[in-house]
Amino acid sequence: MKTSDVVRLSPGQYRKHRFPPVAEPVSEDGSISLDDVHNMKDVRIELQQRLEDGFNQGIQQGHEEGLRQGMEQGKQKGLLEGQKEGFQKGFISGEASGKETFIKAVKPVHQLLEKMTRWQNDREREQREHICELVQKVSQRVIRAELTLMPQQILALVDETLDSLPGKTEKVVVHLNPQDLERITQINADLPQAWKLLADSQLPTGGCQLVTDHAEADAGCDARLEACMQNVREHLLGEAPSSLSDIQVVLPKTEVSGE
Repeated sequence: MKTSDVVRLSPGQYRKHRFPPVAEPVSEDGSISLDDVHNMKDVRIELQQRLEDGFNQGIQQGHEEGLRQGMEQGKQKGLLEGQKEGFQKGFISGEASGKETFIKAVKPVHQLLEKMTRWQNDREREQREHICELVQKVSQRVIRAELTLMPQQILALVDETLDSLPGKTEKVVVHLNPQDLERITQINADLPQAWKLLADSQLPTGGCQLVTDHAEADAGCDARLEACMQNVREHLLGEAPSSLSDIQVVLPKTEVSGE
């Protein structure tokens, strides 16, 4: 029994196909001449060659067409990917460049804003300081006018101050402005026997200095007014109870994104 060999081809390889011979022509009388046999062989060889040429040509054309399509598809894919990558790089580069340009453009505006803010805060602080000074001056005038009309109120301040002093006060020396002392003397105010009133030209109107055996104290109106004004300054200026020179104004900071 004859067995046929199976030829296994690797991927990409091909085997030429041999077509079976066509039917051999015969003459009318049924006999075949020698020339006919040679002609048939020539025709068969030519036909086989044409078949092989056509097959090879088909393979070549298929290869060229596949290569052309592959190159075109690869070109289109590469073009799309290149456009996408170029767009992303261009976007990032443009964003960074625009950000830098914006920062440079905003910097003068930011500096101008800081100057305006500083100027505004300084002006506001000056106005508040003027208000404090005005309140203090008006209060001093009102208090002095009140003490001029009712000088005995100075004695009430002396009583309050003595009550706050430590220890028992048996002897009290009260230093007053000469004009205040004269007014108190004119109204014939009843004074404790332990009190001794003395004129002191260095004291302003409404000023009063107490001296006892154990302590000294300022019972004048100016000291009380100054304590009240410190509270006013704290409220208006945010000042600690020391002096106006300690005032500090904190300016708000403006940030520019992108640095």
